[in-house]
Amino acid sequence: MLIRGRGKEESGLLFTKSRDVVRADFDGVKLSKHLGLKTPNESCIHGELYRSRPEVRGIVHAHPPSIVLTSMADIELRPIFGGYDPRAMRLALKPIPIFPSSLTLHSKDQVLEMMKVMGDSDICILRGHGVVVCGKTVEDATIKAIKLDALAQLNLQAASLGKVATISEEDQHAFLNTRGAGGGSVEPLWRYYSDWVRRG
Repeated sequence: MLIRGRGKEESGLLFTKSRDVVRADFDGVKLSKHLGLKTPNESCIHGELYRSRPEVRGIVHAHPPSIVLTSMADIELRPIFGGYDPRAMRLALKPIPIFPSSLTLHSKDQVLEMMKVMGDSDICILRGHGVVVCGKTVEDATIKAIKLDALAQLNLQAASLGKVATISEEDQHAFLNTRGAGGGSVEPLWRYYSDWVRRG
C-alpha cells in the first residue's frame, strides 16, 4: 500500500508532497527507502481493511472537528437537507456505524474490533477521534470523507438551533429513485477540490 509517512522529513498533512508517501506492506512495514520517514502508527487500519476488502482501493483516516464533536455529543448524522448537497445527504440515508473507543488504533486486534462495528459499510466514525472512510479509489474515498464532513457540519449547526426535522420519507424515497441521486462520478468534484487546493 501507499501511505503518507511520518517523521522529521514530512511536509505535514496540508502540505503533503509525493515525497511524503511511502510504500508499505499490509502489516505497516516500510518497503521504500525514504530516509527520515516511517509508516504511521495507524497503518494497521489501512492494512487490515485492504487485506479483508479487495474492492477497496483507497482509505481516508482523518480527524475532522465536526465528526469528533458530533460523535462526542451523540448527534446523529441525519438527512436534514436534500438538493443542497445530494452526495452528502446520501451518506445519511442509512445509519453510520460508530466505534465507541476514542483511542488511537495501533494494533491489529483494535482494528479488527473496529471492523466488526463497521461491517460492510464504507464509513466508520471513531467516537471522539475521527473517521475511517473506504472507497473504490483514492478519489472516491476522499470525496466521501469531504461530504461526510459537510454532513456533520450542518448537523452540528442544526443541533445548536434546537429541533431540526429530518427530511420527509417521501423526499428520501423520491431521492433514491432519481437518476444519479448523488452517487455519480466523483471526477468533476475531484477536479474542483484539486483546483481549490492548488489555488490555495
